[in-house]
This record gives sequence, C-alpha cells and structure tokens, in this order.
Amino acid sequence: MSESQAPRTGRTAAARNAGDKVVFAQIEPTTRCNYICGFCSGRQMDQTDFAAEDFARLLDAFPDLEHIELQGEGEPLLHKGFFDMARQARARGIRLSMITNGSLLSEERVAALLDLGMEAINVSVESPDEQEFRDIRGGSFAKVKAGIARLLAARRARGLDRPLVGFAVTVLKHTIDRLPEIAALYEELGMDGGATVQPLSRMEAYSEVYDEKIAAQLLDEADMQRLARLRNSDPKVLAMKQQATQSSHFYPEMHRRFPMLHGCPWVRGGIYVDRHGALLSCCMVKDAETHGLGKLGLTPVEVVLNKRREIDAALSAGRPPEQCRGCAYYRPPEEREILLQKVRAQMLRRRQAKAAKPE
Repeated sequence: MSESQAPRTGRTAAARNAGDKVVFAQIEPTTRCNYICGFCSGRQMDQTDFAAEDFARLLDAFPDLEHIELQGEGEPLLHKGFFDMARQARARGIRLSMITNGSLLSEERVAALLDLGMEAINVSVESPDEQEFRDIRGGSFAKVKAGIARLLAARRARGLDRPLVGFAVTVLKHTIDRLPEIAALYEELGMDGGATVQPLSRMEAYSEVYDEKIAAQLLDEADMQRLARLRNSDPKVLAMKQQATQSSHFYPEMHRRFPMLHGCPWVRGGIYVDRHGALLSCCMVKDAETHGLGKLGLTPVEVVLNKRREIDAALSAGRPPEQCRGCAYYRPPEEREILLQKVRAQMLRRRQAKAAKPE
C-alpha cells in the first residue's frame, strides 16, 4: 500500500466533497444468464432486464459519474440494449468496465466492445478444467477460452492497450488448487487485467440461495489459510494478483479512489442500480425493499446520499448495518488499528530510508 493509498483517520474537505457525489456506479443490465451456476443469486431472481430508456435518466441524475460497471447477477451481453447504453455513457466521457462469463465473445461482439473503448473486461471462472467447468457452470470452457483469445487477438490487431482483460475468480472448496492453473492460463493467453479472487460468499443475500451441495463448498478457516498460501507463494498467481491491483477495472479503481479505513469504498463514492432501477449501497445488497436507498427517477438524489452517509457513519463507528454483516470488505475497529500501525510503520521506514540517502 502506498502512502497515497493509505487509510486516513480524518476527512479533508476534498474527501468530504467526493463523498457527497456518486462517482462510480454499477448497473445491472439483466438477471438473465445462459449459465446455471448454483452459487449465483441471480438464478433465483426474477429474470428481467434493466429498462434501456432509464439509462439516460440515470446519467442525468448522477452528473459526476466517472466510471460505470455494466454487470449484475446475469450475463450483461444478453441485454439487447447493452451496446446502446454503453455508447451513451462513453458519449459523456464515462469509463466502462464489465464482468462477463465469456461465452458470448463472438467476432461481432468483440468488435463492438473494442469500438467502445472499454477500460477493462473480466471473465468469471472457477476452474479451467473442461469437465469441472461444465459441472459448475453448465457450459463449455473451451468456448470461453476461445472467446478470450479472440478478444485479445482483435485488440492486438488494432494496436490497442484497452480493454485490459482479466479473470474474476470465485473459489469453491474443491477448486482452491485450480488457482495456479488459472494463473498459468492467464499467462498463456497474454491477459493483462489481473484477477480478483474471492471465496464463495457467506453473506446472507448469497448463502440463502445455496443448496446443500453448494453450501458444502464454503471455505473454512483451514481452506482460507491454504488459499492465502497459494495467493502469496505461487509466482504466477502473485503476478496476476499484482496486475489486478494496478488495473483500471471498476473495483480496484474505486478502492484506490476511496481507501476507507472501515474497508468499504462504496459508501463514499459508489452506488449500485439493479435491473428494476432500485438504488442500493453496493453490489452485494440484494433486498431493495428492506435495504434500498431509493428508486431511480422517484427518490431525490440528496435523500439517496443521506442514506449512504448514514451507512458510512455506522461502519466508521463499528456498527455495520444488517445488510453489511458478513461482507469481506468490512474491517472491525480492532483490525483497523492493526492496519494503521502497519501503515504508520511503513511510512516511518520510508522516511528513514529517504533521510539516510546521501544528497
């Protein structure tokens, strides 16, 4: 963590002003998907699309938007208006990124994605083994791999360095040891967007849809330690991890922009908009009726921001709201103090090293 990324205990005027805006927005184009992943909450939701005509309304409601993630609990490329919405955002100078299952990266769609000038595209994967992939997702990994290769080849042919292309990896108990294989494939294909790596979520919004078979794939403490060892020891996994922290994809960019001590950048600069136009504090809150911030086109923006500030204050005070419990982002006060001590020690070492250098 650099000094510019270090958590801050106070709020400067600039930070306060940034927190009073919506700079990052994730929009759920659809909950429809051509895959059947048993751990995906979207498979249990109503299968609907975001109303394309609401997209301009959203852009008008949040004029400070800088980056949009077009992805939710479905496959975004199934939305017929995906590219039209994306073009509207790009016309306003807004950066775009997305996560896709990779099965629809045809030559035509690849060309359209490159025309947009997207910042980053991550492809979701749990295992590069064909049979294991089919068992988890109900599709062909060979098709996904071919789509990634097609995207990268077309990007190279145009002489472009964007979009960065990476992986979004959800780790199941029986796929932990696949991570080095995923990293080897990442290198083989010449991918450059890094990889987000996260265990199967224990948050209630996700775990309530798990059947017995999926619940058995949750990682226990020993599994988490084994995963941590792999992430920190395998050279190719380390390289993939490092590229992820430097990526211009929505999530790492939001973390860099809002490095909050309590761990959640969403409540200072982001918002999630589901397929019904419900405004939510982050992508992991699914119950809009109970925990929503408002409705696009109906709720005044200041009301939405006030609710977001309340969540921010609760997290800062060490009292995470119900919808935030179990979130991997959140840091309780005792962990914050440990982190602060590490950051302070790191900054002291840098100052000492700088002072020791001859002029």
